[in-house]
Amino acid sequence: MKYSEEIRRLCDEFYADTVENNEVYIVKWQFPNGELPDLSLERARRDSALANEVEARAREMLETHTDHNDVIMLKILIYYCGYIRKNEENWWLRFDLNHYYNMLPTFLEKLSELPVETPEQRERYRRILKNLTPFIDAQREKLEAQSRRYIRMPEEGCRLTLRSLENCAERLDALDRVEGCAADAQSVRDAMRALMDYIAGPYMALAPRAIGMCQYPGGDRLYMNEVDTYISQRLDPKLIHQRGYEELAATEADMLQVVRRMGMTGTLRECLDAIQNDPRYRFDSPEQMQKAMTGYLDQIRPYMPKYFSRMPKADCAVARLDPAAEATTSWGYYNIPVEKPIGVYYYSALELDKRCQIRTHAVVYHELLPGHHYQMNLVLEDPTLPDIIHHHYNTAFADGWAEYASGFCRELGLYSDVDELGRLSWDSFLCCRLIVDTGLNALGWTFDEAKAFLLGHTMLTDSEINTELLRYTFGMPAQALAYKWGSRFFQDLRARAERELGGAFDLKRFHDAMLAFGAIPLNILEEHFEWYLENERKAAGL
Repeated sequence: MKYSEEIRRLCDEFYADTVENNEVYIVKWQFPNGELPDLSLERARRDSALANEVEARAREMLETHTDHNDVIMLKILIYYCGYIRKNEENWWLRFDLNHYYNMLPTFLEKLSELPVETPEQRERYRRILKNLTPFIDAQREKLEAQSRRYIRMPEEGCRLTLRSLENCAERLDALDRVEGCAADAQSVRDAMRALMDYIAGPYMALAPRAIGMCQYPGGDRLYMNEVDTYISQRLDPKLIHQRGYEELAATEADMLQVVRRMGMTGTLRECLDAIQNDPRYRFDSPEQMQKAMTGYLDQIRPYMPKYFSRMPKADCAVARLDPAAEATTSWGYYNIPVEKPIGVYYYSALELDKRCQIRTHAVVYHELLPGHHYQMNLVLEDPTLPDIIHHHYNTAFADGWAEYASGFCRELGLYSDVDELGRLSWDSFLCCRLIVDTGLNALGWTFDEAKAFLLGHTMLTDSEINTELLRYTFGMPAQALAYKWGSRFFQDLRARAERELGGAFDLKRFHDAMLAFGAIPLNILEEHFEWYLENERKAAGL
């Protein structure tokens, strides 16, 4: 991609200044200089001030740069500046440690793998280990400071967070890997014990039973910030809530048509319950699940060149999660090729005797091809793009694209009726997320109300629902809105392009245009779409 080198430098310099403090990339870079992230309010303020300076420069450049690619890159940079500012705005209401987001297991895993053969490697290991104690202490100190402001994790969230920390504590004896680090390894163990004792004792004693950001002082402001982050609009949560009901009604109507094609009678709920309890739709073992998911991936591969112009160099695969992590993970996650040369979807094999697996086909296409793996690695492997686009992504785009990709595979004839029902059952759950996330965080819903609603409209188990609801309300509030919002956005853009271009519509070119700038905010994507549409009209003489 061609754009101004001046813009490239500004993007990369600002990204380097802020990402140096990002947990994920500190791990990816194998702890440069032995440093761990600084999650303090002071660091958030420093980055926010820098964001203000960079945004001012970017807005000045917008006045003189008229090339389409330059304009889009500058608007992406301005968006990223706003994203960084929110780290300061949201600091007091953000839980840096919770059951869904906890970097300590990753830090410990990477520490156990770091080479310690040379004197330099051993010295770096000692520096990292020495810095781990203040990092853990800072996690406890922030929880204490938030608690004094009546901002505390829900009681059930405390229990799940403690379970995650207990798994970490079991690995701490392995830290004493090199000579001269015994005292620092003991210090880490002491800090971890102090953190766990605090959460289990005085913290949990005051923890609320209620969940949802609206219970906290300033929680409504944080929620609006997060809505804007995840769907690129500061919409009234009531409007999102109502949109959820509308989308759910449409999806459930589609599901009813599918179960009728399957020859089933009764209400939709009765049909779903029958399928949920049917052992034919479960896996007997992790090995059977692995084989099935690998087979689904092999099915899509021959179709890719026909509908997509480019393919990433990195291949992809599926693998089971570490069983110790399955209790605090709803289903699984995709990992880009970092330590391994391939992208991997790590799936949970928890509760195989209970969980209906009819949506597994669609999950593979969401997570790998032509979903996350395809979209993310096209970006990562393009050296012309700035690092903001390589490594930072907008959830509504990324998961909206992945859901669009999952639905697209239905067009290719890859789903049986059961698979299609599974895909739609997941879509109905994403519609429910619009309702439940806003209900809990903005409209005062209780945990029991939200759980009852999900039990009535999804095929999730109790444990799945419990971890999901806690994720929405203090783990990642508003993030769950992005999936359905983004997928509907892609579907609407494609429908409009087909309608306005008619016979001149080319699916490959549409896909190329949508993926050109990586996972960008939807409002910027819409601006780029208008440019694409105008150029397609001109080329076709329309």
